Amino acid sequence: MTKELDKEYRRLLLSQRIDSGSLNYDLLRQHIEVFSRSDVLRSQAVTIYDNFRFEHAYVSEYHKRQFGNGEIEVHPDDLNDVLKNAIASLKHVFQGNRNFTHMKVIREYRAKVGGRFRRVTESLQVLETDQLGNIWLALCILEISPNQMPPFTVNSQIINTATGEVFSPLTKYFQRELILTKRELEILNLISQGKLSKEISENLHISIHTVDTHRQHILAKLNVDNSHEAVRCALSLGLIEY
Repeated sequence: MTKELDKEYRRLLLSQRIDSGSLNYDLLRQHIEVFSRSDVLRSQAVTIYDNFRFEHAYVSEYHKRQFGNGEIEVHPDDLNDVLKNAIASLKHVFQGNRNFTHMKVIREYRAKVGGRFRRVTESLQVLETDQLGNIWLALCILEISPNQMPPFTVNSQIINTATGEVFSPLTKYFQRELILTKRELEILNLISQGKLSKEISENLHISIHTVDTHRQHILAKLNVDNSHEAVRCALSLGLIEY
């Protein structure tokens, strides 16, 4: 599942046809100088990603100390949900939403910080585009979340800083997979409580075979491999409560 999601994410990134002739790398150097000299940003985990060269053009010293030289190690249990959120965000951006100036993507997930996994908040913004409106430079700021208590779900939203509108890309672009029936939600809630198929069948007065059939439908609709992932996905989307 992770490989398929990663392949889709990379396919979306590569779908951009960046006009190299319109890129002004003097602008990049100016951004790097500003971030390097800022007292506030010097104490934050900041990166600038170049979507034309597919590399980190800038990684702050604080980021290097906390997270490494650019690539972030996401908790294995969060990786699929992080990729789904990233794919949904790119689809929203690429499908006619070209006013990047006021768009900010906020994500929460667990990443390795100083040798152990902690919940972090990631803020993504577009710094520069090419003359065709493709995303050239992307700014990322990572902070350790003050909330380190379970449930450890992956959250994502797009904020229009001009209007205050908050948008959930995952709900829109994975909507077809998220349509669970009332019975499927009942069963998923019981699964989240640790109930086995036999206990669920007794609780709902249905056969074990029917419970297992619903289980398979839930996994297919949420595009996950097992019940543990289904519960995590449903929690992150607000389909069930912890």
